[in-house]
Amino acid sequence: MHAERAGPLRGGLLGLRLLEFIFAVILVGILSWDHQRMKTAGYFSFYVSDVALGFSVAALVLSVMASFAHLFFHSDANIFMGVLDAILFAGFIASCIVYRQNFHVTCNSNLLVRVFRTIGAPHCGVVRLGAALLILQTILFFCTTILTFALASRGRRLTADNTNTPVVREEKRRFSFGRRDRADRDRDRLDRDRERDQLQAQPGIVQPETTAATTV
Repeated sequence: MHAERAGPLRGGLLGLRLLEFIFAVILVGILSWDHQRMKTAGYFSFYVSDVALGFSVAALVLSVMASFAHLFFHSDANIFMGVLDAILFAGFIASCIVYRQNFHVTCNSNLLVRVFRTIGAPHCGVVRLGAALLILQTILFFCTTILTFALASRGRRLTADNTNTPVVREEKRRFSFGRRDRADRDRDRLDRDRERDQLQAQPGIVQPETTAATTV
């Protein structure tokens, strides 16, 4: 029931999680390759690639775990996933800051391109792809942070509504029973009044005195 009522939101989140997983796989490959090339070139500022590499591995794990949380529509798990999303969003911002010297349109302006050129091909396309995917992951985790908290909030509201429903039904039933009892009493009183009127209307029938006889 909960999953059906939150279907569009849950479906959108699952689609975003799939994109996060695919981009994380590609980033892990690119950044691992960057690390190896920097080591070969004798450029040991590994933080340029390793910060983003660490958060990309975390994104792989989180995207799978969060997908299960969305599928089973568990509110507490979704809140926890939303907190992790916020952490990874901040992490990818930090990764973009560290990788910022490779966001230039011109290939020769990128740091890693110049480093790779010292040992062969500059691989400008790979460096650019890594930069683009870092930006996309930052945007995706910003979106999933907001949507995951929204899904958790909706789940809590639906759970609260379902919890209060039996109480409301019981109150309505008790109220309806009370009204039915009053209606039955009113109907019985009307029937007794009608029978008394009929008896009074028949001749030869002496009605009992309503007042007590006075004593002499």
